[in-house]
Amino acid sequence: MPERSTSDANDTALLAAIVDTAGSVILGLRPDGRIFSWNRAAEQLYQTPRSEALGLDYVDTFIAPEHRAFVKADIQEVLAGKRTLNFEDDSILPDGGRRTLIWNVTRVLGLDGTPQGIVAIGQDITERKEAEERFRVVFEHAQDGLLVSDHTGVIDCNPAALCMLGLTDKAQLLGKRPAMFSPATQPDGQASDQKSRALGAVTLTQGAHTFDWVHQRPDGTEVPVEVSVRHAKINGRRVSVVAWRDQTRRLELERERAVVQERLDLAQKMEAVGQLAGGVAHDFNNLLAAIRNAVQLAMDELPSNTEARADLEVAMQTAERAAGLTRQLLAFSRQQPRTASVVDLAALVRDLMGLLRTSMPASVSIRLSAESLDARVLADRSQLEQVILNLVLNARDSMPAGGQITLTVWVDHFRQLVMFSVTDTGTGMDEGTRVRIFEPFFTTKPMGSGTGLGLSVVYGVVTQAGGTIRVDSEPGRGTTMRVSLPLVRPDVTSPEQPIPPMDGHHKRALLLVDDEAAVRTTTRRLLERNGWQVLEASNGEEALGLFAQHRDLLSLVLTDVRMPVVDGVELARRVRDEIPDFPVVFFSGYDELEQHDVAEVSNVPLLAKPFSSADLLNVLRQALSLE
Repeated sequence: MPERSTSDANDTALLAAIVDTAGSVILGLRPDGRIFSWNRAAEQLYQTPRSEALGLDYVDTFIAPEHRAFVKADIQEVLAGKRTLNFEDDSILPDGGRRTLIWNVTRVLGLDGTPQGIVAIGQDITERKEAEERFRVVFEHAQDGLLVSDHTGVIDCNPAALCMLGLTDKAQLLGKRPAMFSPATQPDGQASDQKSRALGAVTLTQGAHTFDWVHQRPDGTEVPVEVSVRHAKINGRRVSVVAWRDQTRRLELERERAVVQERLDLAQKMEAVGQLAGGVAHDFNNLLAAIRNAVQLAMDELPSNTEARADLEVAMQTAERAAGLTRQLLAFSRQQPRTASVVDLAALVRDLMGLLRTSMPASVSIRLSAESLDARVLADRSQLEQVILNLVLNARDSMPAGGQITLTVWVDHFRQLVMFSVTDTGTGMDEGTRVRIFEPFFTTKPMGSGTGLGLSVVYGVVTQAGGTIRVDSEPGRGTTMRVSLPLVRPDVTSPEQPIPPMDGHHKRALLLVDDEAAVRTTTRRLLERNGWQVLEASNGEEALGLFAQHRDLLSLVLTDVRMPVVDGVELARRVRDEIPDFPVVFFSGYDELEQHDVAEVSNVPLLAKPFSSADLLNVLRQALSLE
């Protein structure tokens, strides 16, 4: 019997030592809530020694006020025989700090089976709770959609995920597969359900996977997302952690970049075409200059009433039309100087009708209403031609099945305006299109069928001329473009400088420089026929040698601008170095770039090829008057 008592005492001491040295808080409470047991962990956590803690009301002393009622109720339920409870509460420390503990609570029964109190074992989970709260804040406020799912479907998600899917309550998503909120097929044509399962298998094999996906909201709106999936385990259960990043803005930016790149490519292509057109026009003008000069020489040899002269006059008119084509090429390449002159718009439209009719398919008819009236405007003639052509071709393209185009020119004397309209019976346009048609690069034509520049060029030309353009259109009712330009008074004429007559004291000898032999020969003959003595050179270097030998004889240098070895601008500089202000005339295929070049040499007129003999003689007189 004594041996047994000693053993029991040892066991009791050992148990007390275990309780006292345990890492968990262990405390005993009597049915009235007062402390009867308090281990070292409790002393350390609550900063209260056992001697002070024993007998205190635990709940009123150490539990946060907002939790006291719940803790007391839980204690009473345990005393009444309810199963062991695991619950959390916040404890208040003497220094004002707060700690969160999770408790395992069990009642203690006496020998007679009556409740003697409870034993509570607590674990300090403050750091874990703070980490969970930080994670929850990040989870709830992340802009990316975040989900956790298992084999049953979604088990948790954040507000961003709901927002992306157009949902308002987690219950709408929990327990469902995300692929259910998708269109029937993905952009690559695969069925969404089939593709989702295939991607899930890849993720299961690799442990993590990132791919693009398109979800669909209940209203049918599609939401492109980048999906990142990673497998993990929670309490031994395999789950998938999913992040969705909305790609709507990225795709919009990519589309905008693609449009900008397309416009850049188009601009570069048009610049290349423009340079090619300018170069072709420049060379073609050289040929036209020789042809026109030769025809002029032949015409001068024939009486005015002969059939041969009539034939040559047709050839001259054809050369003039060809020169008009090169002006259009130069205007397209923006290498033609813009010069305002008084233009009769009605006469201009009438002159273009032949060209416009040849540009129409058989299914489109074109009609003109422009009486013989004084519809005078101050503008660049070639640019006005471009305006008319662009408006008519735009009207033609709006009638793929055919129709009628009506051109009308009239004068509003009350408002002092010249009015020009182009009306078609085409498809018309809605308001959204109408307000954008003058935007550069905006087009309703299929890819590759239009540049979107025609009407923006029209707008620029009209506004630069001081005019306005208005569009009236409705879907299915055709379109009318109305251009208004300021009317020019009859006493206003094109600005021209008077050309003084040739003075008798001038020497009539000049140096003609051009690398095109045909241009040199025909120009020399025109000059000789008009009393000039001419020395010829095929390039600037040869011309400098001739100038050095005959400088006392020469009164003027007539030179092409673009030539091999020494070009015309360099030739003019070196001649002026020898004799300041020596008369020089440039003649060229009318290239705006050359206008910039020749501006470096002062008082040098520029004559455009092809030219008439009258134009040639006038510019020579002008150059000599500047001497």
